[in-house]
Amino acid sequence: VLAVGCSPLEDRIELFDVEWCADARVEPAACIVDGDTFDLATCAETDVAESERVRMLGVDAPEVAHGDEPADCYGAEASDYLADVLEGRALRLEFDDECEGNFGRTLAWVFIDVESDDPLAEHLVSLDNFGVQEDGSFEVLVNELVIRAGYARLYSDIGEGRYDRRLIEAAQQAAYSGEGLWGVCNG
Repeated sequence: VLAVGCSPLEDRIELFDVEWCADARVEPAACIVDGDTFDLATCAETDVAESERVRMLGVDAPEVAHGDEPADCYGAEASDYLADVLEGRALRLEFDDECEGNFGRTLAWVFIDVESDDPLAEHLVSLDNFGVQEDGSFEVLVNELVIRAGYARLYSDIGEGRYDRRLIEAAQQAAYSGEGLWGVCNG
């Protein structure tokens, strides 16, 4: 009985029809494009052929300024926030049933590990101990974090993804508490 209780959940239950488009992998972020998109390896502006652009699943961050188009309300703040969260960290990318979306971007769930002495930990504590583990460290689903912290909304077609329920709850909490864009942007 003890061996069963200590084995991973996946080893104790049979999962049906669970097929992800790719195995999880760890990568660093090279450049932040906006509040829900970033490049791996190198920045696309410098070498498009060697870069992989990642779009976070379930997240709809306000747009940053593009050419003559002004930024959406909270667009610059969302982009800066994602940079603060991701830059210099190892990112664990997990996938859902489709690996590629519009414009050839990789679609991923993005996780980071944060130690209790990391400057980001204080922010996570202020969000009701967001992602806290038993040892005081944090395992953070970044897609969920940017929504919970008020830097993005839910993507319009959310509902059937691997972690969609978590994102829906994060959006409800952010809206209720008036976090970030919920407190300053209309619509």
